[in-house]
Amino acid sequence: MRIAVFGDIHGNLPALRAALADMRAQGAEAFVCLGDVAMDGAWPRECVAEVAALGCPVVRGNADREMLEAPRPFTPRGLPDEREGWEIGNWGREQLTDGDRDVLRTYRPTVSLPDLLCFHGSPERDNEELAAGTPEDRLEELRATHGQQAAWVGGHTHKPLLRTLDGWTLLNPGSVGLPFERRSGGYVNLARAEYLLIDRAGGGWQVTFRAVPYDVEEVRRGLLASGMPHAAWAAGDWVAE
Repeated sequence: MRIAVFGDIHGNLPALRAALADMRAQGAEAFVCLGDVAMDGAWPRECVAEVAALGCPVVRGNADREMLEAPRPFTPRGLPDEREGWEIGNWGREQLTDGDRDVLRTYRPTVSLPDLLCFHGSPERDNEELAAGTPEDRLEELRATHGQQAAWVGGHTHKPLLRTLDGWTLLNPGSVGLPFERRSGGYVNLARAEYLLIDRAGGGWQVTFRAVPYDVEEVRRGLLASGMPHAAWAAGDWVAE
């Protein structure tokens, strides 16, 4: 069984379609989505529909949860461009129909497959970051509560991860729709759709990371035509490799 695991789409339809085309070309037989499907991009409704059409299990990410909650007042935290991001998030929330929100309500806190646990941030919190530097004590605390599967796969950080621990593996596929890098003192979004292929092999899991390039101009055009606030600012953050 070859499983494609992907997430952090963030309303980026060109990236999602590029990733799905590559998954099928690579022979994926099943799919799991790790959430954060709609918020922050030019195509929130389209991404909800595209993922729903797969009929696959979907984890509820923190951004999916926030799309179902009432907008919160803007509270500065001292981060760059935070008001712009807050207003774009509110715009994305307003694009969803009642039917779209019903789809988001079907997303699960975790998805458990034989010897594989999938979640967004962590099995406990959708906004917790599990990364290369997460203390092993914290990981073992989570495993004691949430399961001893041989492989755990989470999202949220937008950074690919393969971390081998004592008898198990912690994975992150990266981000389909919003991978980013720090360059020249700021951040840019890269037009590459990241995901993970997992194969059963010898009683364990064999892992393949994929990064699929696509047309950055399609994303820029979509942002500028979307009607979202700060579209030109958002489009300026996108670069090819």
